[in-house]
Amino acid sequence: MKRSSYVKLTVCTLLVLGVSSAWAFQMGVPQPFSADYATKTKNGSNLGGKWYFSPPKMRIDVTSMPQNAGRSPFGGNVSMIIDGATQTSTMLLPQMQMYMEMHGNGGPMDQGMRNLKNLSNGACPQDATCTKVGSETVNGRSCDKYEITDKAGKKSTVWIDQKLHFPIRVVDADGSQTDFTNVKEGAPDASLFKVPAGYRPFDPAAMGGQRRH
Repeated sequence: MKRSSYVKLTVCTLLVLGVSSAWAFQMGVPQPFSADYATKTKNGSNLGGKWYFSPPKMRIDVTSMPQNAGRSPFGGNVSMIIDGATQTSTMLLPQMQMYMEMHGNGGPMDQGMRNLKNLSNGACPQDATCTKVGSETVNGRSCDKYEITDKAGKKSTVWIDQKLHFPIRVVDADGSQTDFTNVKEGAPDASLFKVPAGYRPFDPAAMGGQRRH
């Protein structure tokens, strides 16, 4: 897989996670936490890793990519730091000790940033209806279950943690499902939302020694 295609897949996959979670109907201000996450897409691919949330920032460490993504041209796992306040997304490339910074520009990236920024507003998404359909225990957490119907009539289901006010499970209209487990309440270390010392801006020339797909 070419580097540009891998970057596009990684960014889009992470934004799907962010948008899905940010679209959940909230009944309070989301609280900071960290957790493991796992997503199974509609085509059966799996994505997983670690999730750190401290609004308006979140960090997603990807340790398991869909099989059809191929081997990472960057030599290993990637992490994404998303700041909803500045609409900035930073991809960390640990194996290369480099980073790439991206900004919202009116496209899907920008929409994902806006959704994250507005996560704590306590409102149902625009042009959608949200209906509470019950309360359940999901992944060991007490949750309120909501159905979200968009203007096209497509329905998603979310289970909102009653304490964290954040989705513990999201089932999108296409059948994709994200689960958060091993939840640790409280703010993650602030250093997790910063580019590590010694990292340099991404240099395409560094790909010279990497195998191309």
